[in-house]
Amino acid sequence: MTRKGVYEIRRIPEGMGCMPLEGVFTPDQITGCYAALEEASMDQYVWPDDGYRPEAHARVGWNSAGIHVLLYAKEEKVQALCTETGGRVCEDSCMEFFFMPFPEEDKRYLNAEMNPIGTLHLGIGEGRPGRIKLKGELPGDFVIYKSAHESAWWAVSYTIPMSHIEKEFGKRLGPGSVMRGNFYKCDESVHPHFGTWQPITSEKPDFHRPECFGEMILR
Repeated sequence: MTRKGVYEIRRIPEGMGCMPLEGVFTPDQITGCYAALEEASMDQYVWPDDGYRPEAHARVGWNSAGIHVLLYAKEEKVQALCTETGGRVCEDSCMEFFFMPFPEEDKRYLNAEMNPIGTLHLGIGEGRPGRIKLKGELPGDFVIYKSAHESAWWAVSYTIPMSHIEKEFGKRLGPGSVMRGNFYKCDESVHPHFGTWQPITSEKPDFHRPECFGEMILR
């Protein structure tokens, strides 16, 4: 379990990347170094909803290759229509990881959003307006896995390369780095809902609230 407002991003062995996914996913498949990663639950529902609150979790690790993310949720029915990198995957069933790598020096943050078929939306900026989106074919050092979905769990796993972070921010993360961020579970299609790891203080659903980010520490 994570401490309130704090998530520890633990180091995984060099040479390993994000957790491979193939076929149908269940949480008991999380073994080895991936099982040692902290699990964060996206169980905060601060906006009115119809009672649909799927179980959803995040595990994140790191090494010199990048930030390695595993997100998984249990849903009977999902939507996955967006196939364009940088498209509106938030209108599908979606899980998201927002993080500000160097909050003391740079208020920009990355928003990584993904639907069940592994379509990535990755943006960067200080807030919702004016964000720069990654478009087209992903660079080769980005790695994405997706599970199958058969009326239960679905999962996505991906690596945000350290080279991409260094390119955007001019420096690399390392042991002891303190980032800020949040995890989100949402859907604007079959079952509209908006779940978060850290609660958000806004009247309407809005994930672009860096003032509500929790602390994320690289160990």
